[in-house]
Amino acid sequence: MDERSSETSSRTASERPEFRRAHLATLFLQATGPLSTPQIVDQVYNNPTNLELGKKELSLDSARKSLKRDIDALKATGLIIETAGKTDEGHRLWTVNRDLSFTQGVALSEVDAVFLDIALLPLLNDPGFPERDELRLALAKIDRLFDAAAVDALTASSVRDPEVLVTVREALNTRTALDIAYTSRDGSSRHRRVAPLAFFDLRSKLYVVCAPVDNDGNVDAGAAHTYRIDRIESAKRVGSICYEMPDGFDVSAFKKLPFQIGDEAVACTFFIPEELGAALSPTIFGKGSLSPASGGSNWEVEAACIDDAAAWAIANGIRPLAPEGLVSAWRARLEEVLDA
Repeated sequence: MDERSSETSSRTASERPEFRRAHLATLFLQATGPLSTPQIVDQVYNNPTNLELGKKELSLDSARKSLKRDIDALKATGLIIETAGKTDEGHRLWTVNRDLSFTQGVALSEVDAVFLDIALLPLLNDPGFPERDELRLALAKIDRLFDAAAVDALTASSVRDPEVLVTVREALNTRTALDIAYTSRDGSSRHRRVAPLAFFDLRSKLYVVCAPVDNDGNVDAGAAHTYRIDRIESAKRVGSICYEMPDGFDVSAFKKLPFQIGDEAVACTFFIPEELGAALSPTIFGKGSLSPASGGSNWEVEAACIDDAAAWAIANGIRPLAPEGLVSAWRARLEEVLDA
């Protein structure tokens, strides 16, 4: 697999429709009654655990359109979601038609169950999908009709999400504060009281963006920091402290490119040809700064690893301009390719 393919495959699962639809299906499979459109929007389309929304919250109209498309897509898998009247405020209610859906084991065949497993099982091991436990339970309910071995595998303790991840996820979903103990790269341990704001994944590692929060639930969004989940030693919810998401919070500002992972900060400059500008724009959005140049743009950004930055430049068809160490690493890698 080349660098470009690797980068594409490592994008957050939330940028794929099946991630969002799995989240939606999980919500309905766990619901005990009809759900209103605003409830669904808050839990799926504007829930910060769904990283697709780390960019900007969707308007209610945009979310309704996405919901309609996702309901149609889930119908093809056997989950029939229908309207069930309206709330007093005039919002549409939705519910699962349990007579027609696979939830009763009536319309779902063994072949259908296999197709669902094939489509959704990869998400169970996808670090960018924080709702893995919920999906695992939903699949177990389906597979128990056909495959006891599959259920055993799904419910085995060895595949359960770590307790820390479960705690952080619950705190984010319920908007309650967390007390965490975190081990930094240098081995030092820190204790923080934080408000979790959003998940994202990078190179098969799951991260959570958190901000300091006081005892009154006031969030210091300007001091938000990124924490790697597997470096959080312990996490405990503080149920007495609730918080609101900061206005204008955008998780994309915290996502790093592969060559930015690490504590070093080396100022680098790349030339991006005009024909590649539009394709690279979503990837580099919010990272570094662009300035016009003849035939394209100069992109100034910090890197933690010169070699990784050189490899990333080659994979994406851009040319480094500075520093000289980066240019040398880029040339050396190109020569290796030519000599191979």
